[in-house]
Amino acid sequence: MNVVDLLVTIIVVTILVTIALGVVTYIAYKLRLARRPVAEDEEASAPHFFQAHDPPAAEAPPDPPVEEDDPTRPSRGEADGAT
Repeated sequence: MNVVDLLVTIIVVTILVTIALGVVTYIAYKLRLARRPVAEDEEASAPHFFQAHDPPAAEAPPDPPVEEDDPTRPSRGEADGAT
């Protein structure tokens, strides 16, 4: 047997084994998907590993200032000229 023939045989066998492993892996993936339980509510379909981060109160942005009603300031309708 020639060295070239040996290398060709090794390459062909490697390619066939790779294709066979790919097919077996795909079948295992499809079987795993078929066994997965169906989510009945949104909580079951929520991410299992990540949780929303709630910053502590000291890091939370301050609430916007609330405008108080000023009796001396005209209302929006009066400022536009409407009566």
